[in-house]
Amino acid sequence: MAELEKKLYDEYFHEHRSKVTTYLFWINAIFLLLSCTWNYVFFVFDLKFSRANLSALLVCLGLLLLLSLVNKYVKLPSKVNQFLMLAYCAGVLIVLYFESGYSESWSFFLLLPLLTGIYGERKILFYYSFLGLGILSYLSIKEPKSQYTPDSIDISNRILVYIILASLSFLVLRTLHHIYRKQVTFVIQSMETTIQDVVNTFIVAVEAKDLYTFGHSERVSKYAVALAKHLPEYRKEDLQKLRLSGLLHDIGKINIPEAVLGKTGKLTDEEYEVIKTHPVVGARMVERIERLQDLKAGVLYHHERWDGNGYPTKRKGADIPLDARILAIADAFDAMTTDRSYRHGLSLDEAFQRLEDGKGSQFDPHLIEVLQNVKFEFEQMYKQLNDQIKEFETLTDLL
Repeated sequence: MAELEKKLYDEYFHEHRSKVTTYLFWINAIFLLLSCTWNYVFFVFDLKFSRANLSALLVCLGLLLLLSLVNKYVKLPSKVNQFLMLAYCAGVLIVLYFESGYSESWSFFLLLPLLTGIYGERKILFYYSFLGLGILSYLSIKEPKSQYTPDSIDISNRILVYIILASLSFLVLRTLHHIYRKQVTFVIQSMETTIQDVVNTFIVAVEAKDLYTFGHSERVSKYAVALAKHLPEYRKEDLQKLRLSGLLHDIGKINIPEAVLGKTGKLTDEEYEVIKTHPVVGARMVERIERLQDLKAGVLYHHERWDGNGYPTKRKGADIPLDARILAIADAFDAMTTDRSYRHGLSLDEAFQRLEDGKGSQFDPHLIEVLQNVKFEFEQMYKQLNDQIKEFETLTDLL
């Protein structure tokens, strides 16, 4: 699920980035419209209530409208729009510094870490906070306002206030990440619960058709995961996918008539051909459910053989997906060690021997070698899981 979590997280931030850019656009637009209107009234009636430069504010407003038109017709990526909006905000703050007419105009730069912090991206916050700090320091030293020249104490206090505000913005960023992580975790947990419910429903539907297969899917799943844990290729999310593949590997048997599934005698050629359709039917079923599509390989190829004589596609050797090769061993072991309508189960020793005999022909030889280290775990699971009635009660949540 790690890739899914990252995907959801990225989707959240892509949507958030676009929304914040839109909000900043309207904040700038409202601020500039009000400022222009405010100062125009003062200019018309010759009122001395503002020192701001109306022309500079109108230029800023014009540039904002230009950005809006560019975005409307070009449809720039969210990251590009973010960069343009923040660069525009930094430019407006510089204009306000020079044209506001107030000695306190340096405080406009305190807005920059706040504006960048609400994006929730560390690189953006650090980059623009340091940019704003540099501009503020330079202008305070090299370009002080004409009405007031700050001394060294004033400048150091300005820098200190700026750093404090930037730190507070970082806390906002951390809080935003925490909220999104909780949202992603909640979504993933809800999805996992839903998927498990769907899987359990499928299992009950299939295994209820044949008394002899109760618990088969659960056992195959656990045998497969126990074997895969000894392979370096498998991470936690890979084991989870294999577990679900094991649970659903026979889902296609829901399409097989009960008379064929429970037949006590030898299957006819026609009946065997019907049985051989279940991997394809199962694969088609799981690929129709978005969150189960990754299980298709295990479901479709678990009856392929290492020598290429399996079904349904006659894949050979390493061309068979690893999940399917593992499931083939787990499926065969459980089939051999449990009673079926047409025979009694074999002993564990005999089942292990038959797996060994199939090394390099039916089964992946490397996996059979790894199996030697997993025999004890298989034996313990066999003792714990080989209770059909208890397993069925567990699946149907009767206890």
